[in-house]
Amino acid sequence: MYKVLILDGGAAHAMAIAECLKQSGYGVAVMCDDTNEYGYHTKFADERFLGPDSHSEGYAEYMLSFLQEHHFDVLIPTSDKSAEFMSFHKEKLEQLTGVLMPSKEVFEKGYDKNKLMSLCKEKGFPHPHTVDLSKVESLDAEELRDFPYPALLKPNLTSGGRGMTLVGSLEQLKEVYPAIHQQYGECHLQQYIKPGGRQIKVQVMTDSKGDPRYSSVIWKQRYYPVNGGSSCCNITIDNPELAHICGQVLKTIGWVGFADFDLIENPVTGELLIMEINPRIPACIRSAFKSGMDYATMIADTTLGLPVKRYEYHPGKRLRHLGFEVLWFLKSPNRFTTKPSWFHFFGKNQYYQDWIKGDFPAFFWGSWGNLKKQMNPEFRKSKSGVNKL
Repeated sequence: MYKVLILDGGAAHAMAIAECLKQSGYGVAVMCDDTNEYGYHTKFADERFLGPDSHSEGYAEYMLSFLQEHHFDVLIPTSDKSAEFMSFHKEKLEQLTGVLMPSKEVFEKGYDKNKLMSLCKEKGFPHPHTVDLSKVESLDAEELRDFPYPALLKPNLTSGGRGMTLVGSLEQLKEVYPAIHQQYGECHLQQYIKPGGRQIKVQVMTDSKGDPRYSSVIWKQRYYPVNGGSSCCNITIDNPELAHICGQVLKTIGWVGFADFDLIENPVTGELLIMEINPRIPACIRSAFKSGMDYATMIADTTLGLPVKRYEYHPGKRLRHLGFEVLWFLKSPNRFTTKPSWFHFFGKNQYYQDWIKGDFPAFFWGSWGNLKKQMNPEFRKSKSGVNKL
C-alpha cells in the first residue's frame, strides 16, 4: 500500500483529503503542529505526527530529517508554506519521497502576486491594473500620481491578506509604504475592486507534462470575516471559459500539478479578474470533491506515475463551514436576508467542511481549537483582511 503524508494536516480540509485517499486505497498520515486540530483526530488518518509550525524557521530542517526516518510515497500540502517548502526543497525531497510541485523558479512565477500580474498583463489574461513598486523611480513617479485611487498596497509574497492596505491617495501611500515594505518586502499597487461582485475560485489539475486536464469552479457565496475572507458557504458552478483561462495561465507559467485561483468580479464591468494563485488544495475543496473532482487521488496517482482515472464534473454541490457560518451570522447585517438561506442546514447536495459523518472527534477537537484561535487577538488580527487607514 502506498502511503501519503498530508502536510499541515490539522486543517479542516485535511479530513476531506484523507477521506478521498482512503477510499482510493492509500495509507494516510497527517503532520500537525497541535492536537486540537481536525486532521489530528480524523478517523481517515492511519498515522498522526506532531511537528513544528510550517511558518517556523526550523520547519524545513525538521521535515527533511523526519522524512529520512519515516517513509512516505507522496506528500500533499494544505497550506502555502508547506507548498513553498516542497517547491524550494524539491531536489532534496525527491530523494526521500514523491513530490508533485513546480521548481522554485516556476513556483515563484505563480505565487508571487506581482509576477503573476505582470504575466497576466503581458499575455492578456484578465487582471486588475497593477504597478510594480520596485520598478518605479520614486513614489512621486507619474504613474503613481495618475493611479486611480483608492488602491490596494499589497506585498508580493503573502497569504491571508497579511500586509494588504487600502490607500485613498498618493499621500497615504507614501505614509504607509515604508513600514509595509520593511515588514513584508517588495510590494505592488493594485486597482481596488469595489465590493458587490462575486468571489470565485478555480481549481486546475495538470498532467505530468503541464497540460490542464481537470478543473472545477467554486463560487464563494458567504465568507468570514464578512468583508472578505475564508469561504463559509460555497457552491460549485459550471464555467468552462474561466477554467480554460486559468489552465492557460498555468501552461504559460510551466506549472505542473495542482493549483487554485482566486478571482474577483468587478461589479461595474462584470469581468472576473485573476487575483492570485494558491499552490495547494484550498480549504473549501470538499464541494469540488463531491462534484466528482477527486484532486487528492489525482495528485497521488500523478506523483507515483500511475494512470489517472476518468473523472466527471457534476456542479451544484454546496459546502458550508458550520463554525464560520455561526460567526458570520453573529457579524453580518444580512443574516435574515442572505441567499441561500442561512437556516437551510440539510439537503441532498449540501455538505460541511468541518463535519463529516462518523468523524465527530475531529469536528469536536477541531472546533475547540478554532475557538481558542478566535480568542487570540493576534490570530484575529492576522485574519482581519485588508487594513484600512
